[in-house]
Amino acid sequence: MKLLVIVLAVLTAGVLCLTACRSSTQTTTETNTNVSNTTTVTTQTSPTPEESPSPTPLTTEQSEARTLVEQGKEMFRKDKDKEAAETFQKALGLDPDFAEAHFRLGLTYAAQGQKEKAEEEYEKAVEAYKKHVRTNQKDADAFFNMGLSYAKLGKHDDAVKALRQAVKLETEDGDLYYELGVELSKIAQYQEAVTAFQKAIDLDPDNYRALEALDKAKEGAERIKVLQKRQEELLRREAARRGNSNGSNSNVPAPPPAPPPTTP
Repeated sequence: MKLLVIVLAVLTAGVLCLTACRSSTQTTTETNTNVSNTTTVTTQTSPTPEESPSPTPLTTEQSEARTLVEQGKEMFRKDKDKEAAETFQKALGLDPDFAEAHFRLGLTYAAQGQKEKAEEEYEKAVEAYKKHVRTNQKDADAFFNMGLSYAKLGKHDDAVKALRQAVKLETEDGDLYYELGVELSKIAQYQEAVTAFQKAIDLDPDNYRALEALDKAKEGAERIKVLQKRQEELLRREAARRGNSNGSNSNVPAPPPAPPPTTP
């Protein structure tokens, strides 16, 4: 009897152990499954970094237009103005929105004394460059040529704005600083012009144009200082005169009262 009780106890303990082991295994499996599912969901929902848009490739016509502009620039350097103008016109026939072609064509017209045609091309260049820099905000050459186009049109304030942007994007080009100094001088911002010319000289000590322009800008800055001092002195004198005038009037005795009217 005792033996039977012991056997039953052992069997019961085995069953309980087996049940507990199965339950533990199932719980562990479920936990692993949930962790795996969570990882899968996290992986699926994790955002992927956006790729920066690649530049739009040039069409065949646009590529040909750029080749023609380079050829036209070489002709212009050799004083073949008429041939250069024809080459730039061909480039614009292939790509009407090519800003540099408009700008270069304007230069060739100006060299031939065709002022009105030159101004028309500068205007077209400005508009084309505005459109270009909306999607090419780091194109220093575009801002530089836009500034030069404004300068040719006599819009010096706008030229300064464009050239400032150009030197922000390209800080090691002395020509950009020189042109900025020229335009600053034209709107009487001589002190800033001095800084721009000095930067151009620092980058290129042999830049004789900047050396000469620097001296003129310093003279202009000195003239401005002298004029400001004169203006301040005139204002002080005027204020003192008014003060003396008011003081003198306060010391003048009041006129005697009028005599009473006489009766007949």
